[in-house]
Amino acid sequence: MENVVPKLNYAPKRSILITGDVVNFKLLEKSDREALSRFFAQASEHEAESLRDDVRNPATIAHWIDSLDYHRVLPLLAWDEPTERIAGVSSLHLLKGVYRHTAEVRIFIGKDYRRLGLGSAMIKELIEVGNKLGLYFLKAEILAENQLAIKAFRQLGFEAKCTIEDGFMTLGKGETRDAVLLMKRLQINLEEDFFYVF
Repeated sequence: MENVVPKLNYAPKRSILITGDVVNFKLLEKSDREALSRFFAQASEHEAESLRDDVRNPATIAHWIDSLDYHRVLPLLAWDEPTERIAGVSSLHLLKGVYRHTAEVRIFIGKDYRRLGLGSAMIKELIEVGNKLGLYFLKAEILAENQLAIKAFRQLGFEAKCTIEDGFMTLGKGETRDAVLLMKRLQINLEEDFFYVF
């Protein structure tokens, strides 16, 4: 069964950080391979352990680039033009089958761009993209220890649905951590809401 989402023609956008600096949002392209490798090379060991894939392994980046498919994963970069480097990476992972109306949100902000409003701006952009694609829900799984990220998602309308104890295992050391499942409804079912109102 195909995804319910139509083709998205994404036009690059500008976003202004609280410092007044400007970054450009654009889709990840094959030409971004080296910049993406450099971006994830800056991740600390603790941060790299907390991500789903071994982002510091060049083979991981090569696989992402070689298998780009915007109907499966929609990767969005925040590009800092003056420094010619990536400031942040986010993505919508489009689900299939009975979950084809839902996408999972993932996001990682570069160390020098944190607490500048970039994370919230990227989440807002993914919400807008999700609406354009006709998705019903966005979901995110965030480590419970990352309260700053959880707060950012909640401020943008995501609701914490549950905490999954030991739901995440780090790549290297195999340590388990709690994860919080957050969800945001995009499309409204008018018939269903009618019954709730009356």
